[in-house]
Amino acid sequence: MTADEAIPLQAFSALLYSDNVATVCRALNMYQVAASYTRLSGGNPLEPLGGEVRQVARAVLSRPPVAGDEEMRAAFDHLSALNVLTSLAEAEDAQLIADVLETSKDPDVRATALLAAAAVPAGDERLLGVLAAMVTDETLDEVARARAQAVRAKLTGGLG
Repeated sequence: MTADEAIPLQAFSALLYSDNVATVCRALNMYQVAASYTRLSGGNPLEPLGGEVRQVARAVLSRPPVAGDEEMRAAFDHLSALNVLTSLAEAEDAQLIADVLETSKDPDVRATALLAAAAVPAGDERLLGVLAAMVTDETLDEVARARAQAVRAKLTGGLG
């Protein structure tokens, strides 16, 4: 890596490890945008920091969601972290995603958590159980239940 390549990564790291939650969310969102551009540009310039981004996202999800204020909506930190996990999720992330699906009342957070769950490479039993419970949860709307069923089918290869 050249010095010219290192400067943007250092600047991104400063955002990622900021004490300001809104700034961390911006960094997580920047990573996801860069990952999306990979399909068009052939590479994510922030990819060398993917492991760190995933760890920050996990740390965000291990805390209660932010209440929200004039700078960001309630649970925006969880939305940002889950959004990153839609491209960076690993098997170990299943428990955190299951926690979010079990506890969040925010439909946007649940929808994004379902996208992240679909990215988990292995069918974690607890996550599968949470998804099965969502499928039959009459308090959820039909779309949320159908999405949960689709994710569960993806993770089980269409079985059970």
